[in-house]
Amino acid sequence: MRKILVLTLALLLALTAAGYAAEYKVAISLPPANNAWQAALLASIKQAIEGDEQIEWTVKNATDDADQTNILSTFKDGGYDLIACLPGDGTLQTAIMEEIYDAGIPTVIIDRGIESDKYTSFVAEDNYSCGVHGANFIGEFFAGQENVKLVNLRSYTGIPIDLARYQGFIDTIVKYENIEIIGEGDGEFNSTAGFNAMSDLLAAKDHIDVVFTHDDEATTGAMTAIEQQGRDDIVLIVSGGGGTVTGMNDILNDDTIHKATASYFPRIGAHAVEVIREYLLNGSIEKNNVKESTLMTKENVSNFLEWAYQ
Repeated sequence: MRKILVLTLALLLALTAAGYAAEYKVAISLPPANNAWQAALLASIKQAIEGDEQIEWTVKNATDDADQTNILSTFKDGGYDLIACLPGDGTLQTAIMEEIYDAGIPTVIIDRGIESDKYTSFVAEDNYSCGVHGANFIGEFFAGQENVKLVNLRSYTGIPIDLARYQGFIDTIVKYENIEIIGEGDGEFNSTAGFNAMSDLLAAKDHIDVVFTHDDEATTGAMTAIEQQGRDDIVLIVSGGGGTVTGMNDILNDDTIHKATASYFPRIGAHAVEVIREYLLNGSIEKNNVKESTLMTKENVSNFLEWAYQ
């Protein structure tokens, strides 16, 4: 019996030496996977970490903002080598992420920024450029036309990702003096909120030429509201971020008022995993891992269809 135990121990030690035991522990905190983008991002992360024998991964979705704070507090004391977070609300999660960073634990912020520079790396596409792309497309579309009326559907008004897309849009649309913003609502990041916000704007405004949204899913809801109310005054809708199958096919087929969207694919989750691995295994990492978004129109959208999400 003793001989068997010795042999078993020797085998375990050999496996460890061969690299079969995880060398690092990483925790990733995510908001609720309650829309298509978040669900696809979770799938992207799971696929990227599958079979990893060097890093032990813990990935947990929160039920709401308060739950995410509690999860992050638990992670802070969990002996992790790195903690990553996609904050449901970057403002609300700033304090706990600063605490984790100040405790000497490397942190990676994914997709939505926090209101602090206390992090090891930020991995995202550039939300500001999403707004810039949308404004320029709209401005060029209505070149030469006077008195263009625009409404804006934001995304959880006031959180960092919303402010970045909004500021990029506002800073750029002012160049086009023929366009007037006459109202805004909150389309969040889902079709239900997009439908409700657009319905309210349609009731309040008797003429609208163009809608700028912050998200493809909000766009889908807004288009449904426009169609149900038979509003043919609206000739253009542009998304400030996304890449849904529905949205990209709208643009590809060129048979709806949805003509453009800025790229913001859930594969950012897999990119975050790559960045985390680089830091843990190589000891270095760029603080800014932000890539500029790309405007997708009927001329180039086919090049991106492989990354579309349901």
